[in-house]
Amino acid sequence: MIYDSNNYVVLDFETATNHGDYGAPVHKDNSLLLACYRLGPGHPFLELSSTLDYQEWGDEYQQYDLLRHISHADFIVAHNAKYELGWLKRCGLDLHSVVVFDTKLAEYVLMGNLAAGGEGMAPRSTSLDDCCIRRGWEHKDPVVDHLIKDGINPKHIPRAWLQGRCMQDVDTTERLFLSQRPVLKRTNRLATLQRRCELTPVLVEMEMEGLALDKDAVQAEYDKQSVICAELTKQMNELTGGINWRSSKQVAEYLYDKLGFEELKRRNGKPKRTAGGARLTDQKSLALLTAKSAEQKEFIALRKQLGAAQALLTKNLEFFRGVCAEHNGVFYAELNQTNTATHRLSSSGKPIVLKDSEGEEKEYSVQIQNLPRKLKPLFIAKRPGYLIMEIDGAQLEARVAAEISRDPVMMADVENPDFDFHCLSGATMAKLPYEEVLAAYRAGDKKATEIRQNGKPETFKPLYGGKKGNASQERWYKAFRERYRVLSACQEGWVDEVVRTKRLVTPWGMRYYWPFAKLSDSGYVNVETQVANYPVQALATAEIIPVAVRRLWDRLRGMDGVCFVNTVHDSVVIEIENDQSKIENVIEQAKLAFTSDVYEHFKANHGIDFAVPLGIGVKMGTHLGEGKEMKWNVWPDGRILEAA
Repeated sequence: MIYDSNNYVVLDFETATNHGDYGAPVHKDNSLLLACYRLGPGHPFLELSSTLDYQEWGDEYQQYDLLRHISHADFIVAHNAKYELGWLKRCGLDLHSVVVFDTKLAEYVLMGNLAAGGEGMAPRSTSLDDCCIRRGWEHKDPVVDHLIKDGINPKHIPRAWLQGRCMQDVDTTERLFLSQRPVLKRTNRLATLQRRCELTPVLVEMEMEGLALDKDAVQAEYDKQSVICAELTKQMNELTGGINWRSSKQVAEYLYDKLGFEELKRRNGKPKRTAGGARLTDQKSLALLTAKSAEQKEFIALRKQLGAAQALLTKNLEFFRGVCAEHNGVFYAELNQTNTATHRLSSSGKPIVLKDSEGEEKEYSVQIQNLPRKLKPLFIAKRPGYLIMEIDGAQLEARVAAEISRDPVMMADVENPDFDFHCLSGATMAKLPYEEVLAAYRAGDKKATEIRQNGKPETFKPLYGGKKGNASQERWYKAFRERYRVLSACQEGWVDEVVRTKRLVTPWGMRYYWPFAKLSDSGYVNVETQVANYPVQALATAEIIPVAVRRLWDRLRGMDGVCFVNTVHDSVVIEIENDQSKIENVIEQAKLAFTSDVYEHFKANHGIDFAVPLGIGVKMGTHLGEGKEMKWNVWPDGRILEAA
């Protein structure tokens, strides 16, 4: 209801980009140049003065009037508000005290999955300029815009030009807000926007904290993977005869002529080829080849091992080693709010200058959302005497699937603390009895542990529309659909709706669009996997987790010895002082934030009464991912059960 108010401040900043990176507030050598803002017609200061618009030149230590106006407003309006909130934090504003309406996030919510693009759709930008163009409004001053995009530091741009552009952005942002607000309210999406905006201050805190690496652990892992990579490369050269992998001709001859792989086929049965008629040798095509003979299986297995080792080195460990050598083991990342089709967060490392193997300085970055599990122990707390704690929504996708579909079998499995989804998938793939594998796994049997681990990557693939794979995978996918018939029927209903209406409206207000959805004569639906996936993944990681993380942040407000450093899909990572009473308090608050607070939010905003218990898992140690995981199931009626 707060967004109904007209007591707001519309805000835009211009900054001195001394560090580059468009003046990101995380870099201390960047500074504030100019704040332009407008008071909404309901702001109480308008009773004292008729002035609507303000232009305040000065750095972050000279914005007293702006902070005073914000303190008397119900909320602020900004486009890509994470940027403005970062600078407001540097101005001294307590981010817990501010509510924001982000017009970039509002546009993202209105467009659903269209912003990210997809089947037959190009991505649609949520930049302020493109929002204006879509509405037929005047876009930004092209001169100043080009100067900034070409790397000119705004402090060297004439003041009149810069102020004119900044005030124009304020005007446009207010117009955009006033056009978005009634549509979001009318279509039941205002609460969805609220969740996105409420998470923003927490993301600001995380980005400005940065992440710390254990220098010795990084070097040890780098050395280990270098040896593994060299050995696997040697094996690959021996297996292939040392072919040149840059020669598509040599690769094609080895794959299709020597090893006898079948070429990938089109739907009409003809082989897929390049525009020039050459056989496919790109990495994506190689990953789809099906191995049948022993030689083919040996090649596929070795290629997979080598690719994983090379990726660890080139995509992560070389960067980590450079950070440890040149930046004292600390780097910063950016959590992106408007990039994915499902609306969960993505990440991109803020570019950092490192020396390459030849000693030349270049910009590098790494994303922090999908790090390989084995690299998690490389991260430590920055502060001496602190531990690093990871709190996650345990088996969240399965619980969400049970909640959405009300499938009685999945609901029973979720509520059963002794049930193990991964043992079920692994046992099914291995053609072994589930109870036998579960008992052996819990007794510490090595073979059963391996079976469970093999099943883990496949467990929830059928939940996301997975149907095709090798024989063991397809056996599990079929068993999953047969076990959870109500869930499968629910997902089929979503697909039918999308084929008919080209959109899917969720119970919590989000709308996803597939304008090119179609049903072929054979019964194939071109967007089936996406339609099956989006509601489950979105409710879990784009809706529930933001509520849980924000509520935990609020619950821990004012507590010394705790800081938020990252969020990864279904979890939040914090650094915490090694004090037992403080640790126990944080865990108790996390139980409430990840369960009871979520139930309350969705009941109040969408009338959704959860029927399944939500779960929470906590791990803690000197390194990320360390320690025995503690798990609890918490029912909507308040019952709490510690999980096995």
